[in-house]
Amino acid sequence: MAGAQRILVLTDPTLLVRHANDRLVMVRDKKEVAAVPVADLAHVAVHGPVTMTGAAVARLMEAGVDVTLYSSSGSFRGVMHGHTAKNVYLLLAQVDAWKSDQKRLALARPIVSSKIAGQRMLLLRVGESRGSARIDIAVERMLRLEEETWDETKLDSLRGLEGAAAAAYFDAFGECLAEGWEFPKRVRRPPTDPVNALLSFGYALATGELVRQLHVHGFDPRIGFLHGLRYGRVSLALDLLEEFRAPMVDRFTLSLINRKQLRGDEFEEHIEGGVRLNPEARRRYLELWEEMMVERAPKLRHEPEAAALVVSTEVARVKSEVREEEEGGRTWRKRMEGRLDALRRYLLHGEEFRPLQRSAKVRGR
Repeated sequence: MAGAQRILVLTDPTLLVRHANDRLVMVRDKKEVAAVPVADLAHVAVHGPVTMTGAAVARLMEAGVDVTLYSSSGSFRGVMHGHTAKNVYLLLAQVDAWKSDQKRLALARPIVSSKIAGQRMLLLRVGESRGSARIDIAVERMLRLEEETWDETKLDSLRGLEGAAAAAYFDAFGECLAEGWEFPKRVRRPPTDPVNALLSFGYALATGELVRQLHVHGFDPRIGFLHGLRYGRVSLALDLLEEFRAPMVDRFTLSLINRKQLRGDEFEEHIEGGVRLNPEARRRYLELWEEMMVERAPKLRHEPEAAALVVSTEVARVKSEVREEEEGGRTWRKRMEGRLDALRRYLLHGEEFRPLQRSAKVRGR
């Protein structure tokens, strides 16, 4: 798989995906509509009830190509893996760190600090152009909370600071939206309005990306440090997601809304409650998401330098379209890999795990 650079995203429930001549073949009404060589694929993402034959899945697993599954409403379902992580020492180090309150705190503290900083920076950028008193109040409150994270010595209290910062952030988030869009409050399960639906969809996609990368790099996604353990929960992926919520997912959501790339009438009620994007808008969202993931990502304030990363230079979009990644640019996918590398270096070598970003005014950091 050394040369595999492509990502295939499948959303059409009328497709049958089968294997023939070492290719994934997409069939509709018994007619071939597209085909991709298995050797060109690094990852397949399936959204909704797309049918894939057992032979196709088996060939992908044999080739070491992961398949990530999402529901039609955007919920992350899981990942099928075609290989076994080889670094058992990393897993042992992960378990050892979970058993140590000191090590868990050393990882949880920078994650919470970074999450708050990311939320605060997003509000600051909008506040500078819109002049919102509500945003001004939130960013001052969040600066104090970000500082307090570095003095906190208990995980439960650290989670309390995170919750307080999230409340301040989402209280002001509606100020960032274009006219005609409303955000009464953060509602998760199920999202009851279009803005919450977009946030939840983005968080689910980012979680799936992190779970896949964690498996590839030899971590156990279930063993988290901030979120702890819970049956069936990918706690480590949720830990790492915290740093990417505001600068990646929330920023992307605001871009879609404020640039009018999505409309408020492109949502539908879901049978299980809440709302979601309609099928056509969801396909367009995924195309834009993949563009965002492979383009040069914006710089983050005080981001630590990354070690050598695995660099992808070509990605297959939803319609199997391939585009070149900018040379030398740090994409969001590469940035995620960098955080996994920083975590690995902390667990195996004791190197400090520093926050992805921080506010300039936070003392001593």
